Amino acid sequence: MFTVTDILQDIQRGCMAHNMVEDRFSYRIIFFVNDGNKGTKHYFDTSYSDLRKALENIIRKNLSLTNCIVIAQISVLKGGKSICLLSRSYAFCLDEYFRQINGEHSNNRYGYAACGKYAVR
Repeated sequence: MFTVTDILQDIQRGCMAHNMVEDRFSYRIIFFVNDGNKGTKHYFDTSYSDLRKALENIIRKNLSLTNCIVIAQISVLKGGKSICLLSRSYAFCLDEYFRQINGEHSNNRYGYAACGKYAVR
């Protein structure tokens, strides 16, 4: 299961790789809301200072028990070219969350639940 902090760290690595000053660009978040076999594409433009709040609001407003959210791309325009800053897409789904609450093991970076806490492998 990923967090918004994971996405922000990935963006910072992308900015460093492209030698960019983070607060000089407008960021476009492209995300999908997938519900069963139906998916809709959305985008949201924001500044660097509001990036965390924008990601949290996207997840909070769109995630439900029956769907998942995929942050597919975060990009900027630099020199007339669109540059993707993410190294991967990030999915948010409540199924994984409920599995962790129940202490079920999954093949990700989190281990078994112990007293409501998870140990990172």
